[in-house]
Amino acid sequence: MDMKEKNSQAYPNPESSSEDELNIRALFMKLNRRRGAIAGIFILVVVITGLYLYQETPRYTAQTQLTLDIRKSRVVDIEEVMSGISADAAVIGTELDIIQSSDLLSKVVDQLDLDLDPEFNPALIKDDKKSLLDQFKLWIGSLWLLEEEEDKEEISAAERKRNIKRAIVRRLQNNLEVEHRRQSHTINLSYTAADPRRAAQIADIIAELYLTDQLEAKFEATRRANEWLAERLENLQMEVQSAEQAVKNVREQSNIIQAGGSTILEQQISDVNAQLIQARVKKSRAEARLRQARQVVNQPGGIESLGEVLKSTTIQQLRADESSLRRKRAELSQRYGPKHPEMIQIEAEMADLQDKLEEEANRILESLANEVEVAKAEEEALIQSLNELRAEAGEAMQAELELRELERHAESSRTLYQNFLQRFQETQGQDALQRPDARIISPAEIPVGPSHPRKKQTLALGMAAGLILGVMGAFLLETLDRGFRTGKQVENTTRLPMLGTIPLLARKRGKPIDYVVKNPFSALAESLRAIRTAIHLSRVDDPPKVIMTTSALPGEGKSSFSLSLGRIAAQAGTKTLVIETDLRRPAFSETFSDVTAEARLEDLLQGEADIKKAIVKDPDSGLDLLMAHGKASAVREMLGSQRMKNLLDTLRKNYDLVILDTPPIMGVSDAWTLAHYMDAVIFLVRWAETPRETVNTALRQMEQLDINVSGIVLSMVNVRQQAKYGYGGYGYYYGKYKKYYTE
Repeated sequence: MDMKEKNSQAYPNPESSSEDELNIRALFMKLNRRRGAIAGIFILVVVITGLYLYQETPRYTAQTQLTLDIRKSRVVDIEEVMSGISADAAVIGTELDIIQSSDLLSKVVDQLDLDLDPEFNPALIKDDKKSLLDQFKLWIGSLWLLEEEEDKEEISAAERKRNIKRAIVRRLQNNLEVEHRRQSHTINLSYTAADPRRAAQIADIIAELYLTDQLEAKFEATRRANEWLAERLENLQMEVQSAEQAVKNVREQSNIIQAGGSTILEQQISDVNAQLIQARVKKSRAEARLRQARQVVNQPGGIESLGEVLKSTTIQQLRADESSLRRKRAELSQRYGPKHPEMIQIEAEMADLQDKLEEEANRILESLANEVEVAKAEEEALIQSLNELRAEAGEAMQAELELRELERHAESSRTLYQNFLQRFQETQGQDALQRPDARIISPAEIPVGPSHPRKKQTLALGMAAGLILGVMGAFLLETLDRGFRTGKQVENTTRLPMLGTIPLLARKRGKPIDYVVKNPFSALAESLRAIRTAIHLSRVDDPPKVIMTTSALPGEGKSSFSLSLGRIAAQAGTKTLVIETDLRRPAFSETFSDVTAEARLEDLLQGEADIKKAIVKDPDSGLDLLMAHGKASAVREMLGSQRMKNLLDTLRKNYDLVILDTPPIMGVSDAWTLAHYMDAVIFLVRWAETPRETVNTALRQMEQLDINVSGIVLSMVNVRQQAKYGYGGYGYYYGKYKKYYTE
C-alpha cells in the first residue's frame, strides 16, 4: 500500500471539518479566538452610543386625543350639502393626511410665530451654543447641498422667508405623529419638542386648527352651493319658459289632425298597406297559375291535361271530341286500310282537332300572362301610392317628433327647476347648523419626563448591537482567515499526515538555527526531534535517509527548518549532511559566514571539484554542509542530471541523514526532478499565513508530477494564539508541558 492510500484511509475527508465546526464547542472556540475583536467592536459601539446620548437634546412628547363624530343631527330631513365623514379606513386615512398637511401646519407657524423660535429656526442659534451633534448634522447637510448652493442665485428676502417657513413646516411634520386606533374612531395626535410646554401647546393648536378647518370647509362648501344654486335656478327658469314657448309655436304651426288616437294620414297608410298585401297575393296566385300552365304544356301529353289543371271547358270539349274521333278511327281501321278515303278523312279531322287544342292552350297561356301583368301593375300603383303617403307621413311625423321632444324637454326643465328651487330653499338655512366632524376628548398635558432619548433602552440597544456586531465581525474574520491554524485543519484539507509543528521564536532570542544549539532542550528543539522521529517512523523497516524540504511560497522557513533539523540530528550523533539546492537564491553563505568551502554544489555537478573539497563542517554542531554559489544558468538541468543522482547515491552510503533544502515548488521547477530521488518529501506550511488554496494547488501540482509528499510541517506557529483553537493544536499543550522545556 503506497503513501497516498495510507493517507486516504488514515485521515478523514475534509468535509468532516465542517461538521466539527458546527458543534457548540467549535463555536465558542471561534468566539474565544476573536474575543479581542469582539471586545473592541463592543466598546466602540457603546462609546458611540454614549456620545450620542450625551450630545442628544432631551425631547418631550405631548398627546391630544380626537374622536371622529359620525353621529349627525338633522333639523330638516334632507341630504346635507356638506355631508359628514364616514367611518371607513380610507376616509379616516384622509383625515390623518389633512392633519399633517402643509396648509394646516402653515397656519400653526403663523399663529405661534415659530419662525422666531430658535428650536424651529436654527439660523437664530449662535454657533457657540450649538451641540456637537447639531454641528455634525449641519456639516453633513452642507456637504449634501454643496453643489445646489453653488448653483443658487441670490434670493429675495420674501423668498428666504418662504423657504424658512417651508423648513419649519417640514420640521413640524417630522415631529408630528398621528395614529388611529383600530376598532375605534379615536385619533391620537402627538408632538415632540425640546420644550415640554411647547410640545403641549403645538399639539392642542394643531387639533383646534383641524376642527376650525373642518368648519371653514363646510361653510365654504355651503356658500359655493348657494351661489351655484342661485345661478342655476335663474338659468333653469329661462330654459323652462323657452321650452314652453317652443311647444306652443310648434302646435300652432303644425296641422296635425288626430282621430281615434292616431292621425288620418296614418289610417290611410294602413289601408293602402292592406290593399298592397292583397294585390301581392293576387299577383302571386296569377304567377303560380301561369307557371303551372307552362309546365303542363311543356310536358308530353301536356295539352290533354291542361284542361284538368286550368278547368277550361273548351279544352275539355275538344278532348271529348278527340276521344270520339279516336274510337271512330279505331273502328274504321279494322275495316279499311290507311289509304281508304274515310281513314284519310278521319286523320284530317284528328289533325284539325290537335291544332284547335294548341290554339286554345296558347290563348289560355296568354290570358294567364295578361292576368300576371295586370296584378303587377296594380301592385306598382299601390306601392307608389304608399310611398307618397309615407313621404307625407314622414314630414308630419318629423313635426310630431319635434313637438314631443319639446314637450319632454319642457317637462324635464320644469322638474329640474322645482328640485333646484327646493334644494336652494333648504340650503339657505344650513349655515347655522354646521359643526365639525370631530371633537377634542383629551387636551394635551405638559409631559413630565423626556420621551427621547430613552437612555436606558438606547444604551441597552447599543450594547446589544455592539455585541451582535462584534460576533458578526468575529465570524467575518474567521471566514476571511484562509490560513492553517491546527494540524487537524491541515490533515482534513490536504489528506496528508501532520508531522509536527515548529513554534515561532521571538526575535530577541535570535535565529532558530543558533537557538537549538544553545538550548537543546527548548520547545523548538523538542519539536524538531518530534518531527525527526515522525519521519523515521513513517518507514520503520527502511527509515528515510535522503529527505527534501520544500514549500508552496518563499519565506515559509524551509532553510531554517533544514539547518535546525540537521543540527539537532548532528547533536544526537547522527551523521547528517544538509545540501543547499536553491541555486537561484542561496542563503547558507550568509548564515555560515565564518565557514569557507573550497568548492560548491555547482562545481560538483559540473565535474570541476571533488566532493571532499565541497563539504564543510559546522563547528557548533558537527553538521556537514554542502553550499551553493547561486551562479548556475541551467539550474533544472543541473539538478536533474545523472551526476546529481550519482552524488545522492554516494551520500546515501556515507551519511545517516541527508537533507536537501529546495526552492518553493510553486515558484520554480528546480525541485521537481529532485523529488523523485528522495526517500521522503517534507512540505512546509507557514502557520496562519499561507493560504489554503495555495497549498492545495501546490500539492495538486506535485501529485500530477507523481511526487509523493510524506507529510506536512507547520512552521512559525504562534503557540499562544494556537492554544485558542483547542486541543487539536500544539499550542494547547504547550502551557501544560512548558516546565519540561529549558528555554
